[in-house]
Amino acid sequence: MTREEAIAVLEESKRQNETMRDNPTTFWASHQMADGVKNAKRRIAALELALTALRPVSREQVEKVWRGEWMALDECSNEGVYCKRCKKKVYRIEYANEKMRSPFCPACGAAQTDEAVEMVMERMEKLHEDNGCS
Repeated sequence: MTREEAIAVLEESKRQNETMRDNPTTFWASHQMADGVKNAKRRIAALELALTALRPVSREQVEKVWRGEWMALDECSNEGVYCKRCKKKVYRIEYANEKMRSPFCPACGAAQTDEAVEMVMERMEKLHEDNGCS
């Protein structure tokens, strides 16, 4: 089965469960209705999760999960260069100018620049292609 075929099957199953959720009297006896609707909602949530895992990653998703930003603190006792994502001090303040151009945080791996986000996107696309997805 291809990825596209799996997506089609899951989307059809989701539609069927949405129909069951929205028209409970058609599918269940009155004593089964509450459980039937509850189970349909659970199946819909599981199918949505599975569909999300099968779809390619967007730039917005990468930025939400992987994007960080350098922050220089130079007027306090904890001066240094910090990653806003993991909040760790990663460099001494003397290195602020050169290190704030570093593409990734050495502590958490967050992409700190637009170029780094592009690198992550390329890696994700390559993984997507290597897994036989198009």
